Amino acid sequence: MLKFMFFYILFSCSLFAAEEHATVSLQRVDNKLVVSVNHDEGWHTYWKNPGDAGLPSSFKFSSSDKKPIVLKAYEWPVPEKHIEAGDILTIGYEGLQHFFFDDVKGAVDVHITLLICKDICIPGEADLRLEKDQSSAANRKGWSPYSVSELQNAFKNLPADAALPSNFEFYLTRVKDQNLLTLHYSMKGLKNTKLPKRLSLLTAFPSPPFGYKRETLYVEGDTLYGKTEIEWDGEYQEPAVPLPANGGFKQNYDLPFLLNAPGLSNTQKVILKIKDFSNASPTLDDFYKKLTPLDQKKIFSTTDVGPTQDMNFFQYLMFAFLGGLILNLMPCVLPVISLKLFGLIKHQGYSKKQLLRHNLSYASGVISTFMAFAGIIVAIKATGEEVGWGFQLQSPVFIFAMMLILFILSLNLFGLFEFFTPGGSKLGNAQTEEGIAGDFFGGVLTTILSTPCSAPFLGTALTFAFTTSSSTIFLIFFFIGLGLAFPFLLTAIIPKSLSIFPKPGAWMEKLKYFLGLSLLATVVWLYDVFVSLVNFDIISWKINLIFAFWFFAFFFMKKISCNKLALVGVFILPLTMTVFAMKNLEMKPLSGPVISKTSLWKPWSESKLEEEKGRLVFMDFTAEWCLTCKVNKKLVFETDAFEEFSKKNNITLLRADWTRRDDNITQYLKRYGAVGVPAYFVQKTNGEVVFLGETISIGKIEKSLN
Repeated sequence: MLKFMFFYILFSCSLFAAEEHATVSLQRVDNKLVVSVNHDEGWHTYWKNPGDAGLPSSFKFSSSDKKPIVLKAYEWPVPEKHIEAGDILTIGYEGLQHFFFDDVKGAVDVHITLLICKDICIPGEADLRLEKDQSSAANRKGWSPYSVSELQNAFKNLPADAALPSNFEFYLTRVKDQNLLTLHYSMKGLKNTKLPKRLSLLTAFPSPPFGYKRETLYVEGDTLYGKTEIEWDGEYQEPAVPLPANGGFKQNYDLPFLLNAPGLSNTQKVILKIKDFSNASPTLDDFYKKLTPLDQKKIFSTTDVGPTQDMNFFQYLMFAFLGGLILNLMPCVLPVISLKLFGLIKHQGYSKKQLLRHNLSYASGVISTFMAFAGIIVAIKATGEEVGWGFQLQSPVFIFAMMLILFILSLNLFGLFEFFTPGGSKLGNAQTEEGIAGDFFGGVLTTILSTPCSAPFLGTALTFAFTTSSSTIFLIFFFIGLGLAFPFLLTAIIPKSLSIFPKPGAWMEKLKYFLGLSLLATVVWLYDVFVSLVNFDIISWKINLIFAFWFFAFFFMKKISCNKLALVGVFILPLTMTVFAMKNLEMKPLSGPVISKTSLWKPWSESKLEEEKGRLVFMDFTAEWCLTCKVNKKLVFETDAFEEFSKKNNITLLRADWTRRDDNITQYLKRYGAVGVPAYFVQKTNGEVVFLGETISIGKIEKSLN
């Protein structure tokens, strides 16, 4: 009610326009007019039945001479429901939505009105025009038309008219002596009772004189039960239509609903034919009390966008912590973690207070870096841009900086130089971890290198974080950082746990060189990623010279460390070349992964995915900077068993390369509840897409096909 009042106040003032919070466009595609509404981040509009509050959008067409035109309107896209603050149920749209109408010959105008809401609701409107030979128009400059394949795919996903499933039963009852009806329904023999979309099982279209309230769902074994209360508004019609006392309507009613049922690949539009009703029996309430109610605030399928139905907020925090803990074992972070372990072994003789100080400094570096990442992600999302896990390694400048830092640290471990940190401790000869500043920097480095990795539990927590509020992003990232730092915090609390390591000795000198080699291996990995991002031929000789000069600079530093002026001179040349090279970086053109003609794999695209409708498709979302992806590639995809399995089942293999920022890939991952790579999907012959998570095996793929 408050939203309605606010709407009318603002409407009378006419202060706002739709372009402030949504991009509205008009296109001609396949003899259809498509009105597209791309909501700004956090804003939403409403479906035909808006729920407890809100108003539906409207689209009014006219000819060039301003005469109204009535065009055939196709069904609106499938909406989502949300429980907002104050326990208000709304049904509507976020993100990008496409609305379809039959086209007309000649020029056409459309007047669109929207109630667009975030923390407040603002009435907006847009007027668009297409001339006879014009194909697109929008209310914002810089807008690019949507591809034909995207619009065709959106049209195919509209709710289709369908008959009621054979396992769907319903009946209508009346509360005695009241203008209150209850629609009861059930679906039996279900393999699972989770709804495919964030929507009710039955979502009613507006159908006066029936005024629908909220749906309540229950589960018992393999059966879903539902009921929806309905207010009879016939008394307010002109002339008034009283609710018949004998239970038989004077006319039959065809009531349309969206059916969002388990086992259906797409939401369908069905018709419930209502002829009569019976008086409610007192035993009905007893029957529902025996059933298990479903939480209407958390209706998600495990294979659909968003978190699963059975988890609460504290479970996501636990998943974030466990995901961070497992990151300690990921190949991307092992070289830096090894450095920290090396320092711990040397600290075995330290007091509990000293260990706590060092490890708290390391943990502070980890957690503060995660908080910085969370802040960057929130800022990017606020601009309306898409962002995913490991986003920083899509920047060649950032990767090059990381290469230099790790290269310098490896030379430090080889004993080529010594210098002092702001904390006053020497950072030479493997003494990196002895200063508080060195511990903090180690935590920062560990976090930066860990974020390209995905791990069990981590994907679920990140999906929840990226699809909820800014405060949740910070909290989830805090717990990931806490999990990553936890083993070292534990050794500070329980110093005796360090006894599992051998005592410091001469063997550590050899281990120091091994750790230096492991850091160099990480540099080689980053070098490979860097080459995949930029036009390397333009700057290749400069990059190689830069690293050679840095090597010699540190080599001669040891020889001339007594002369500060000479030290400055030694660094001028590599620093100058580094800055000069970074100014001349040119990104490679955006393209799919390099795949040989003899490979079983094909480059992924949504248009290619559409071409493969009706066939089994397996999708591998990967990136050059993702070491977990490379491990999975070697252990699973490059095996004879996988090749034989894919050929036997006639599976089309598509590979999406996210090494460089690609909004098409980012949006597709987000649509199915993934925020980073690796990510694996199967598209079944009926078009249903199943997200397999970030771990993969042939058995897991085979199971998803059933």
